[in-house]
Amino acid sequence: MKKKTNDLAVSVLVPIYNVEKYLDQCLQSLKKQTLQNIEFICINDGSTDGSKDIIKKYIKQDDRFKILDKKNSGYGDSMNHGLMMATGKYIGIVESDDWAEPNMFEDLLKLAENNKADAVKSNFFFYSSNDGGSDVLHDIIPDYEENIVLTPRNTTGIFNAMATIWTGLYNREFLKKNNIDFVPSPGASYQDTGFNFKVWAAAERVVFTKKAYLHYRIDNEQSSVKSRDKVFCVCDEFDSIRDFLVKNKLMDQLKSVYTARKYEIYKWNAGRLSDANQKDFIERIKTDVLHDKDKGYFDDSKLSYFAKNDLDRILISPEKYYKKLHSANIKSIIKRIVNNVRRLNIQRKRKIQAIDNIYAAKSLLECKLNKNAKININAVDTCKLIDKPIISIIVPVYNSEKYLKNTLDSLINQTFKNIEIICVNDGSVDGSLDILNEYSKKDKRIKVYSQENAGVATARNLGLSKASGDFVMWCDSDDVYDPDMCLKMYGAIIKNNVDISMCEIGVHFDNIPRKLKKDTVDYLKVDYSGLNQMNWRLMLNTDVSLCNKIFKKEIIDRYGINFPDGLLFEDAYFCNTYMLNAKNIFFVNEKLYTYIRRDSGIMTTSFSKTDGSRDYQKITVKLYEYLESKNMLDNYVDFFWSRFIQDYAYSYDNTQKKDRTHVKEEAIKFIKKHNDYLEKAQSDIRLRLFNLVYENNRGKELLLQKMKNNIKNLFKKIIGGKLNLAILDSTHELLNFAKNLNLK
Repeated sequence: MKKKTNDLAVSVLVPIYNVEKYLDQCLQSLKKQTLQNIEFICINDGSTDGSKDIIKKYIKQDDRFKILDKKNSGYGDSMNHGLMMATGKYIGIVESDDWAEPNMFEDLLKLAENNKADAVKSNFFFYSSNDGGSDVLHDIIPDYEENIVLTPRNTTGIFNAMATIWTGLYNREFLKKNNIDFVPSPGASYQDTGFNFKVWAAAERVVFTKKAYLHYRIDNEQSSVKSRDKVFCVCDEFDSIRDFLVKNKLMDQLKSVYTARKYEIYKWNAGRLSDANQKDFIERIKTDVLHDKDKGYFDDSKLSYFAKNDLDRILISPEKYYKKLHSANIKSIIKRIVNNVRRLNIQRKRKIQAIDNIYAAKSLLECKLNKNAKININAVDTCKLIDKPIISIIVPVYNSEKYLKNTLDSLINQTFKNIEIICVNDGSVDGSLDILNEYSKKDKRIKVYSQENAGVATARNLGLSKASGDFVMWCDSDDVYDPDMCLKMYGAIIKNNVDISMCEIGVHFDNIPRKLKKDTVDYLKVDYSGLNQMNWRLMLNTDVSLCNKIFKKEIIDRYGINFPDGLLFEDAYFCNTYMLNAKNIFFVNEKLYTYIRRDSGIMTTSFSKTDGSRDYQKITVKLYEYLESKNMLDNYVDFFWSRFIQDYAYSYDNTQKKDRTHVKEEAIKFIKKHNDYLEKAQSDIRLRLFNLVYENNRGKELLLQKMKNNIKNLFKKIIGGKLNLAILDSTHELLNFAKNLNLK
């Protein structure tokens, strides 16, 4: 007689160490799980606060809770004890300061079982308990990888995502078969890195869902990397990954992924260490690079442009690289001041202003003080230090007298005061210049420059040459800023340590056709939130407006980023070249900029079949020339040709029919000239380009899109109970349209 097997579906591991402040919320969310066939293993790693008592309370209330009580040995060892105790078919993980939606494990179990998966993974929320609690969705699953069975080592994209081991389920037999567990290093430092990499390397069947269930807390400030014992924990993780790949004969296939993840994470870790530890860790980076090269484990083909440069500098001189990173305790001092301000019992808005004043002072301190000098915190008077503008707002002006006062009022009334407003009069023939001069007399932050009419690109370049702020923002002369826009945009780029930040745009339509309203809303829709690493797909799906972004002046100057004189859509060129040189971006999901869409604007006229839309093709050529001049072509092959497809379609669609042949001829001429470069692009991109340009299928694509939109609108009306004879006739017409459309 066969022994009865344990039919427990899921074992959830909850590592716990001194988290009484958050533990109740975590365990309460597990108690509410709709899946009954589940156990929650609470691993108490020698807590000295009230955590153990909270665990016991839940054990009495719900028999799905169990405790594994042990002496303190760190996260990795605790998780390995939990894996040994688990009896479920699948393993789930919830950190003890996070919390889960009630249907998390029921949904993930169905996904795993229906697909016979080794592992499943979902999106998650960044959660902060401040001001009553707030969630920001973090989307790490691409649309094209959702709800399909794939083998990660063949696609490799998921290796680059944040190691969120607590957003999925793992088949326990799969883990045991492949000897996947945790490195038992001290404390809680990077142990998820090795586990995560090994899972994706070994798994044959993985399914992703874009649904989000786990709320990942970001306001627990207890974690740090000051202990000497923890400095090289990340190295232990990658030693473990290296041995795993070699043992399982996977190194050749995943060598480039291993190299990219290892040295991107090493570089990030170096930036957050204390001074002495930072210096030693940079030396360790050099040692590891040389070792990997000697053993044949090094392949930098997937490393970012910036990471390659950093590694080259480290190999030449770790000491010089360290000195460049090191900044005389300023960062830690500012962080300590900010944390103290956060604890003050003052109004939220005043608290934000105080923190931003401190960050403004930091910007000046880094410029003014000797990098090796010790700073007397008591001597830092932020108000006196702010003697130069932090943000330069550039406003190109041409015949805007009707709207200009509203624009300037919105700028001079910003809650963040440390700004300069650079107004460039582009040969206006109305009263715009008089208004500018009037305002500049009232507010010394307004600086007025004039030029003969040469176009908005030239005006923007003049504004850039006059900017003295550390950051640059833009405003059109007929639009307006939200009063807190500068404050929030500056806070976003500083506090998240990113190269660029952008907000959402509110649109006010002034005598605009209905179709153009929809085009505008679709174009300005923001698909991302929070912190994201820059990549070419994100760049393609992010608007290229200047007015909703804040840029670093240092990056603009270092990489020679400017506007192509004499061309429209100059913002597309500037944004693309800037993002090519940016490492990361933060999305502020608030509408801080109001765009007044008028029938005389550039966007409106370009959508109205004018010659100006052909400038988009010229912008694409300029982009190619920039990539070529910076030796960046090979790093951005797929990005460039995807951009080429978008820009060609835009130019073709918005050019008068009589001129479309010229648009097509120019595209073909460029493709033939750069055919060798095109051959390096992914096959699906080449095929799409060929079908679009050579097969002249653009008209059919537009018809199909029109049909899809009609179907969508009809369904809305029918579902809403508005079915009548006219709508019924429309459905017949639509059916005939679909039948007769020749797609060959």
